[in-house]
Amino acid sequence: MNTAKARNAYQKSEAQAQIHPVKLIHLLYERVLLHLELAEQAVIAHEIKARGENLSKAIAIVSELNASIEVADNSDAAEFLRGLYGAILLELPKVAISLDVEIIRKAHRYLSRLLEIWQETAMVEAGFNECQHDTPPPEEEHHYGNTGGSGRAVSPEYSAGGLKKFKVLDAAACHLHGVSVSI
Repeated sequence: MNTAKARNAYQKSEAQAQIHPVKLIHLLYERVLLHLELAEQAVIAHEIKARGENLSKAIAIVSELNASIEVADNSDAAEFLRGLYGAILLELPKVAISLDVEIIRKAHRYLSRLLEIWQETAMVEAGFNECQHDTPPPEEEHHYGNTGGSGRAVSPEYSAGGLKKFKVLDAAACHLHGVSVSI
């Protein structure tokens, strides 16, 4: 009898702990932005421990976002995200030595824009409308470089390669993180 109760309790808690994949990606974006903000504050305040902890957490979350992209997805959007996440993962560890907050700010800008896109597309389509924000997204075009044969597009700040034009919404709004999104 106790075994049955324990199994039922386990199954009930497991069902409650499941988070919709779209919401999980949203939470990861929100959390990485928080850790980047805390890391920037720690760099400015010369708080070594807080800097290290928050940079480590931000790097871990970006790694998870990168790993969440479907391996078989070779679309432009997936390649763009892999390249962007890869560039961020190459640059963020440098902050521990260089104390260059501009690296953190660039990563924050890119990830903030991806969060906005996620809110406007995947969250709305999945029925999570409470994530709407009051400010309209900017209508600017962004330019991204190609890393010279790797097929992974990254931002010009992280790449000296040739430029290829993408509208961020077009490049990152379809097949993000294994969730089909239409625009």
